[in-house]
Amino acid sequence: MATDGFNILINGKAGTVLNMGRPAIETAISDSGLPVAELCFSEPEDMAQNLKRLAAQPERLIIGGGDGTIRETAKSLAGQQKAFGVLPFGTMNLLAIDLGFSSLQQALAAYAVGTTEQTMDAGFVNGEIFLCCASLGTMPQASVFREANRLTNKFLLMPKLFLFVLNNMDKNKRSRLVIEADGKMSKFRTPAVVISANRFADSEKLTESNFKRVSLRGGELAVYISTTKTSSDHVRLLWRLIFGHWLHDRDMTEMTGKRFRIFSQHHKPLVSVDGEVMKLKAPLEFTLKPDFVHVLVPAEKAQA
Repeated sequence: MATDGFNILINGKAGTVLNMGRPAIETAISDSGLPVAELCFSEPEDMAQNLKRLAAQPERLIIGGGDGTIRETAKSLAGQQKAFGVLPFGTMNLLAIDLGFSSLQQALAAYAVGTTEQTMDAGFVNGEIFLCCASLGTMPQASVFREANRLTNKFLLMPKLFLFVLNNMDKNKRSRLVIEADGKMSKFRTPAVVISANRFADSEKLTESNFKRVSLRGGELAVYISTTKTSSDHVRLLWRLIFGHWLHDRDMTEMTGKRFRIFSQHHKPLVSVDGEVMKLKAPLEFTLKPDFVHVLVPAEKAQA
């Protein structure tokens, strides 16, 4: 039976930890009023061992890290049905945004009020789990670029990243993909494809919530295919990705279903899986397992 306190496991090399410093994070946790049983800053290579130790304890568990850290947590805990909460310490923090917060302070304040346990769907690509999305083409290339420049000042990195994405989209605008959905084949020439565990919601906010999903328990995969062909098309779509309404772009195609196969012109295309870049053998098999992962949701933000 869970106790009143939380065990908090934080990836000590996460971007927010490196930027804020551990003392500032410890102060934020203390000031939030969140009852803490153990606070553990872990080296990345020790995360699995520390997770196993803390997951075996009765206290409620919260993980601090980026979407990649959260993915590894789900991969380890899904079979145990151990619920965990999320503190946003990465770049995109897509799952944290889905749960209703985009900053550490928001998350701590929400969890301090109370929590409830909820299940969420999980996507899989060639057996690799993802809680948010997987992507091909420009997106994994951008992840590699961002990681190589992670020590660059944020205000300098963003315009460099924008130009990299723009050039990459133009370079790969003729890349061929075949997508099989329910036995029907569709051919595309596309620089970028994103496969999400449940559909993205439309938004016109100038925030990362432009990538918030309609539901974490919708029971379907959604595929988003960009078919931009010119530099002005690429710029328009990137602008909408930042400012909103990208779902309505004339060069964006959405497909939904329970299972997809994607055939690439590359034998082992580069795939970003919740921000972790890997090479996977084509064709890529995408499936969904409903209610597969147990998460701790702030009581005031619990989803129906």
